[in-house]
Amino acid sequence: MTTTLILILGALLTFSPAAAAPVEAPPPAPVSSWEWPLQPRPALVRGFAVGPHPWSPGHRGVDLGAAVNQPVIAPAGGTVSFAGVVAGTPVVSIDHGGGLVSSFEPVRTRVRRGEPVAAGAVLGDLLGAGPGSHCLPGVCLHWGVRREGTYVDPLELLGLSRGPAILLPLDPVTAPGAALSVNQGGGSSKSVAHPGKFRAAA
Repeated sequence: MTTTLILILGALLTFSPAAAAPVEAPPPAPVSSWEWPLQPRPALVRGFAVGPHPWSPGHRGVDLGAAVNQPVIAPAGGTVSFAGVVAGTPVVSIDHGGGLVSSFEPVRTRVRRGEPVAAGAVLGDLLGAGPGSHCLPGVCLHWGVRREGTYVDPLELLGLSRGPAILLPLDPVTAPGAALSVNQGGGSSKSVAHPGKFRAAA
């Protein structure tokens, strides 16, 4: 009888859930291979914000604090798809493949259209405040990224952003010039003036 009980208990312990193989820990989150287009890491002057429609007002990129003539570098490898002037502002764009295109302004370019560039390669030098500048009277680099033609937050590619601020129609009681809260990455935000018609989502 005693021998039978021992055998039964041994069988139960063998098939007990506690005896199952331990569950492996999930692999660590991948680290972004993208780099900042300025070194050292720049201050974020203004974050990314989009409206509810493709034609809505917004800020389709980020503004990074910098100094005149500071080198602008490729955040990832690709091919120069544009190097020229748009509405009086010198712009350089890189096609990274996979539907991703980065654009930088205002930049005095050192590269030509069709030229392959590696991550960290110097694209040109940042120009001072001028027509189309995003940070008058200060100096900054405007960095925009499109994915399949749609603007996305560049900070997402650095693994820093939790998503864009969304601009919504103003409430009837909200006057033009109200402040917008725009995403700066890492969950933080800042207020910027807007001419009206739209407000930032809470």
